[in-house]
Amino acid sequence: MIGQRKIVDSAAHGGFEFDYNHNTIFFNWTIIHLTPHESDILQVLLGNRSRPTSMEVLIQKVYGMREPNSAAVSIRVAVHSLRKKILVTGIEIRAEPRIGYEINASAVPELNRRLSDKILMALNLAQSSGEKAIAEYLEAALTLAEKSRQKGLQHDRQLAAAGVVRLAA
Repeated sequence: MIGQRKIVDSAAHGGFEFDYNHNTIFFNWTIIHLTPHESDILQVLLGNRSRPTSMEVLIQKVYGMREPNSAAVSIRVAVHSLRKKILVTGIEIRAEPRIGYEINASAVPELNRRLSDKILMALNLAQSSGEKAIAEYLEAALTLAEKSRQKGLQHDRQLAAAGVVRLAA
C-alpha cells in the first residue's frame, strides 16, 4: 500500500507538477485529474523510472495486504486510462511483455535527475548564498548518495554477471 501522500516532484521550467495529495497533475496551465488508483500507479512508476516495474511490485505497492483477485486487471485498466490522461505531458507508459510497465519521463527533465544531481544543485546554492553549515550537511549527503548509487550499480553488475535480470527495486 502506498504510504504518505506527498508531492513527488515539481518542475516549474517544464510546466509539470504531480500533486499526489490531490491526485492531480498540473501541466502547462492545464489540470489533469487522476483517480486515487491512477495516482498510486503513477507514484510507483515515477519511483522506478528508467526500469520496468513488474506487475507483482505494482500490485504489492498499490494494494498492500488487501490485494483483490482482480488486482492485475484493475491495474491494466487504470494504466490504460492513465496513458490517455498524461499523453499531453509527453510522459509515456510502455508495457514490457511478461514483465510489467516502464515509464519514460524524458519529456520532463527534472524527473530524471539523480538524487546526487539534486543535492549538488542545492549544495551550489547553499555555497553561493554563504550558508556554510547547510553546505556541510549537503556535502555529507552528496557523499552518501554517491556511495549508495555506486553500491547499487555494483550490485546490478553482479546480478548481470550471474545472469539475473533485475526487474524492479
